[in-house]
Amino acid sequence: MIENQTSEQSNQEELIEDDDLIALITSNADVSGQYVIFRNGFDGLYAINVAKVEELISLSEIEITKNSDSYSLILGISKIRGVVLPVVNFDRWLGCEAEESVYELVMICNYGDRRFGLIIKNVIGILSIGSDKMVDNSEKDPKTTFVVDISLSGVSGLCLIFDSDKFLMDVFPTIETKEIAKTHSLRIHRNLRGKILSSDDSAVIRGALKTAYEQLNIDYELFHNGAELLSRLKELEPSEISLIITDLEMPVMDGITLIENIREDKRYDELPIIVNTNMANDSVSAKCKALNVNHIISKLDVEDLARSIDHYAL
Repeated sequence: MIENQTSEQSNQEELIEDDDLIALITSNADVSGQYVIFRNGFDGLYAINVAKVEELISLSEIEITKNSDSYSLILGISKIRGVVLPVVNFDRWLGCEAEESVYELVMICNYGDRRFGLIIKNVIGILSIGSDKMVDNSEKDPKTTFVVDISLSGVSGLCLIFDSDKFLMDVFPTIETKEIAKTHSLRIHRNLRGKILSSDDSAVIRGALKTAYEQLNIDYELFHNGAELLSRLKELEPSEISLIITDLEMPVMDGITLIENIREDKRYDELPIIVNTNMANDSVSAKCKALNVNHIISKLDVEDLARSIDHYAL
């Protein structure tokens, strides 16, 4: 009995340390390359950007009112810190589900204007991952964006960074349905002098952007990462470009590095840049402001996208 209490106390202390670390990084650092590394119920290694995570809570500390639809991706709802939140079993989204006793934690996530609890097995820790270390995995597994070889807290192996944008739209399908429906009424009120260059690693988001850009009847080019966009930018004269729209979390070259490269070139001092992201916490917003980013929009907010293009594009 004493051994069990000691083990439980140790787990709680580790949990507090993880929460403190998340709070520290989220509030004080550039989190675009910081990831929470966690295990699913089958000991697979997965990662989510730390800017999308608010808190870690022991699953045993909360009560979940189960969804009447046993096939729903949303397992149920729970009142956490006085707020009723939907709760999702991460493995159920992956298409597999272990015994309930395997899962230990609920990771409270907040991005894309949605707050929810994500049931996982446990957390290994937080790791800084450079975009140059990420290998595209989206064609092999549409629910992941890239894979990286990690070593953290005595754990080594391949870790999958899951496509959090696809996750959000799979779990809350009305987001995509409502926003795509709005594209039919999108308009801009002037002719742009040049083309828009846009980058996002998520195939789901690129598809949504393509729909919006074509409805707006503008000249655009879409890229998988910042390196592709930057290479194309260098092939064009500044007068040929109206606007840059970029995600932040991308392989090869992330959005922050892309923006830094653009701002280092005096020819692009006046070139407007819009960041399209679901992880714009205070730290990320401050970093973007320091780099003279003109505006930050949430992914799939097509109305803000259209307004921003109309307002900022040259």
